[in-house]
Amino acid sequence: MRRPGLAALALAVALAGCGVETEGRARRVNPPSGVAHAWATPTPPDAGTGAVPERLYLVRGGELVAITRHVAAEPAVTQLVGDLLAGPTPREREGGLTSALRPTDVAGVQVSGGRATVELTEMLDGSGRTDQVLAFAQLVCTLTATPTVTSVMFTHAGQPVGVPRADGSLSQAPATAADYAGLLDR
Repeated sequence: MRRPGLAALALAVALAGCGVETEGRARRVNPPSGVAHAWATPTPPDAGTGAVPERLYLVRGGELVAITRHVAAEPAVTQLVGDLLAGPTPREREGGLTSALRPTDVAGVQVSGGRATVELTEMLDGSGRTDQVLAFAQLVCTLTATPTVTSVMFTHAGQPVGVPRADGSLSQAPATAADYAGLLDR
């Protein structure tokens, strides 16, 4: 019975010797500079308490998740895209939600005849990476959740560009939420 006690005492002494030395006073530690990851964004406003629901699609575990925030007035498509680019609120992040979009991915959005045209800031590499598929899915599903948008077209420098669909295909045709149905959280 004496050996387990001695072993525990020896372990405690050994671990105490491995600690970090204490300092006589507190010292400031500066966080690392730069962006933690490519899609880190400024902190967006909280989910709000307005009377009008705003539906956005964020990402959790490689799937799209529909979330509802409450805003003061019916959001225009530019506000929807802006809120989507701002990323999840702190509370949404605590719930495991993220975004595949970077704050600089979209230059603008216009709606005409039920079709939203999203102007991208840069060309895609055409790889159809999962994060690219999710980024386009977030935009398409968020915009087509509004009554004024039935499909979404993507352009760069005013020219149509092919974007990845959930099935891995690349298409210049206008996208709908049905193109990304396989990515929706069930």
